Amino acid sequence: MKYLFLLLAACILSAFAFIPAAPGYRINGTVTGLPDSTWLYLRTGKPDIQIDSCRVIGGKFNMTGRIAEKAVPVYLHTAKYTNYVSFWLENTLINITVKAGEFKKGLISGSATEDESRRLDRLRKPFNEAADSLRQILAKTRDSSERKSLISQIRLSSNRVEEVEKDWVKNYPNSLVSANILDIYAIVWGKEIAQALYERLSPEMKATQYGRNIRDYLALNKNPKVGDHYTDFEQLNTEGKAVRLSQIKGKYILLDFWASWCGPCREENPQLAQTYARFKDKGFAILGVSMDENKSQWLQAVKKDQLIWENVSDLRGDKNKATLMYGVSAIPDNFLIDQNGIIIAKNLRGEALDDQLKKLLP
Repeated sequence: MKYLFLLLAACILSAFAFIPAAPGYRINGTVTGLPDSTWLYLRTGKPDIQIDSCRVIGGKFNMTGRIAEKAVPVYLHTAKYTNYVSFWLENTLINITVKAGEFKKGLISGSATEDESRRLDRLRKPFNEAADSLRQILAKTRDSSERKSLISQIRLSSNRVEEVEKDWVKNYPNSLVSANILDIYAIVWGKEIAQALYERLSPEMKATQYGRNIRDYLALNKNPKVGDHYTDFEQLNTEGKAVRLSQIKGKYILLDFWASWCGPCREENPQLAQTYARFKDKGFAILGVSMDENKSQWLQAVKKDQLIWENVSDLRGDKNKATLMYGVSAIPDNFLIDQNGIIIAKNLRGEALDDQLKKLLP
């Protein structure tokens, strides 16, 4: 009986030994213009995580590994991003040929998702190039009527790019590129369009992280407008304490959306601090909502900019649940709420905010 048991165990182990390992990615690369032993790094975009690295030897480099998802957008780069190229990584053989100083022009083959992405880029290209040319002309033009015409043409080209992207999502519902695009632009395009495009996605794409992000946006978004009652929410403050918007007391409350990485936000913070100092004793309050992912950077910015009012974040970046609720597609952005909980103004900044508060809190 003992020998029978050992024989059975050996057979089971032998069977497992012949089960093929789950396939992973293999990157075979050729690079010109980089010295031997130069390090190359492979990172994801959001969140920013290094997933692989290797040295260049004899103008060649190789990376192997496995990703859990069907495909992931990644960056291949040298130290400090002096050279980089983005592409979709898949668990397959991928060939890359790049040249120092021109990584973005690199040839990449083997990833079906990357092929789709480049097809879409070719559809966008004529409109993006037209917009870039018009911007160069605009930068050199001082005539007001000509500038107005150029701005209108640039906007038209941007609209054509948007149409191309929407058509792609409609026509390729089982494309990961489609799910990614809709995830990026759902808030910008608005709930009605996002809902219609989301419903067209295949069940497989709805189950991806991109699909779940879109679903969250559609479920959370209230898109309150001037004249509507505010939508309440709760997030953690700089000390890790849960704070609700409804807990902020004041005759008038500014719900301010910003982030440490947002240049225009940081430029406005000193003036906002001055406005707060002038009106806080008259009943003005602020709740800052950060679209940061990095807690340390958020806390440093709060301290450096002297934002002494309540600040909260869920550290989900542009997927911050409060921004989804309020339909915030660009920052800085804000909502001014009165003592009855009614939104009375939106996107007031600088002198415009001061002038409004002078009328409300003389």
